[in-house]
Amino acid sequence: MLNTPPDLRLDALLTAAAALPAEQPVVMLNLLRYRDQAAYDDPTTQPPRTGQQVYQAYIDAFLQFNDPAEFTLVLQGSAQAQLAGLPGEQWDAVAVVEYRNLGVFRRWVESDFYTSQVAPIRPAALADWRLLLLTRPSTQGAADTGYLRGLMAQETSY
Repeated sequence: MLNTPPDLRLDALLTAAAALPAEQPVVMLNLLRYRDQAAYDDPTTQPPRTGQQVYQAYIDAFLQFNDPAEFTLVLQGSAQAQLAGLPGEQWDAVAVVEYRNLGVFRRWVESDFYTSQVAPIRPAALADWRLLLLTRPSTQGAADTGYLRGLMAQETSY
């Protein structure tokens, strides 16, 4: 398939898993750019659909596989304007998902279901994507608590 988006970097995932405490919650920031038309290795096997339509199958599979008690969809929305970034770089949608821990995410992307049935959906649906693993600031310790209080004060002063 020409112009395929980047693939999930399992080496980076393993490095992150080794560096994080096993039970630390993690947040995944997804930046998505859909293909105008889904691109399959063999286009005769699928009806013509947009990348966004095909990506819905990815979301449906995610919801089918994962226990709702182990993740939270923090934000899902359409990107309206890029105010900073590389020229020509654009995103159609953003999703922020918090997992109970990195093990929950790993169980998903390392499953046979994901690798055989779900992972192939992504390159068909997406022209480009980014996935960033984030952690929230610790809420333990006086310095961190002060930092969070400062953020809350800023949010309420708008």
